[in-house]
Amino acid sequence: MVKKELPNLKTLETLNMKSSHYQVLVVDDEEPIRKLIVTLLTQMGHHCVTASNGLEALDKITTTKFDAVIADIVMPEMDGIALTKALSKHYQGLPVMNITGHTEQYSAESAIASGAREFISKPFSISEFTIRFDKMMRDHRAEEALLALSLTDELTGLYNRRRFFVLTEQYLKVAVRTKGRLLILFIDLDDLKWINDHYGHSEGDKALIDFARILKETFRESDIIARIGGDEFVILFVSTDENSEILMARLHKHLKDYNARRVRRYRLSISVGTAQFDPEYPVSIDELLSKADASMYVQKRKKRKKHSI
Repeated sequence: MVKKELPNLKTLETLNMKSSHYQVLVVDDEEPIRKLIVTLLTQMGHHCVTASNGLEALDKITTTKFDAVIADIVMPEMDGIALTKALSKHYQGLPVMNITGHTEQYSAESAIASGAREFISKPFSISEFTIRFDKMMRDHRAEEALLALSLTDELTGLYNRRRFFVLTEQYLKVAVRTKGRLLILFIDLDDLKWINDHYGHSEGDKALIDFARILKETFRESDIIARIGGDEFVILFVSTDENSEILMARLHKHLKDYNARRVRRYRLSISVGTAQFDPEYPVSIDELLSKADASMYVQKRKKRKKHSI
C-alpha cells in the first residue's frame, strides 16, 4: 500500500519523467496492489501487463517481451523469490524489482541475492517507488549501452569480431535444429592500404564507414553484419538460392551506384568469398570463416592477374 500519497497521484506528472516508455510485467496476488502499481506506472508513461503469481508470470513472459518485472514476494503457487531466480537464470539482464510487506521474513539482501535489481517494502510512497523504478531502469540502460560498446566496432557501428562469433554460434545451433542453410560472405575492401598511403588514414576511415553504410543498405536486419579486421567484413544470413543471388546483386548495384556518384577521389572495390553451412555436415565458425576467406583470396588473385595482363 501507499503512504497517504494516493490522493496526490497527479503529482507524478510533475516528477522527472525523462525515461523511455517500458513494457512492464506487474506480479502480485492482491488485485488492489496490482491496480495501484499499474496506475503509478501508467501515469509514468509505461504499459503494463499483470499476473497474479509467479507461474502465470512465466507463462506471459514466454509470449511477450518485457523490459522490466515488478513482483511481490509472498504469492501462492510460485513466490516472488522463486520467480526472480527463474528470471535471472533464463532471462538474464531483465531488471526485476521485488516488493513485500513481510520485511521481518524477507530482506533486501535476500531479494538481491535471488537476482532482483531493486527492493521496496510496503507501505511505500509514490516518490520512493518512482525514484527506485527510474533508477533501476537508468542503471539497466547504462549497462546495455556499455555492453553494446563492447560488442560494436567503434568506427563503423557494425558488430565487432566478438559479437559476430557470439551471434553466429547461436545461428549455427538453430540451423542444425531446423535444418536451415546459412551462407557466410567474407568481404575484403580492396586497396585500403593504397587509400591510406595516398590520401591519409582519415580518408581510409571514411572509405570503411561508407562501405559499412552500403552493407547496411544491402542486407536485412535479421542478417549479421560485422567488421572483423582492418579491411575485412563478414555477413551471415539464412540462405536460399534466390535470396543469395538477390542480395549479391543488390550489393554490387549499391557499390556501382556509390562509385557513379564519385563521393570520394577513388572508387570502392571489393573481393568476396563465400562458404555454405550445411546442417547435415556441421562445421565450426572458424572452419566456415577459413573456407570463405580462401574463396575470397581466389577472387582477389584473379583480379590481380587480370590487371597485370
